[in-house]
Amino acid sequence: MSGLARGLRIGTEFIAAVLVGAGIGYLIDLGLGTSPWGLLILLLMGFAAGILNVIRVVAEMNAASPAPPGSDMGPGAEDEERDEK
Repeated sequence: MSGLARGLRIGTEFIAAVLVGAGIGYLIDLGLGTSPWGLLILLLMGFAAGILNVIRVVAEMNAASPAPPGSDMGPGAEDEERDEK
């Protein structure tokens, strides 16, 4: 996946969650007459859901992409043998 595609997916996940939360809050305010509390509360909940979606997507992308060649992946079996000597 290219960098542009990753950025667009992450941005879309976040914006969609915020807009869905705000839309549902607005509809609740229209139906119950609780303006602006439903919108504010669900907007904040949508923001939180967007942050969680971004974290989940980034973790999924990082797990799916291989490490670059020559990168340090932390201590390995060779390092443990060297430390024991």
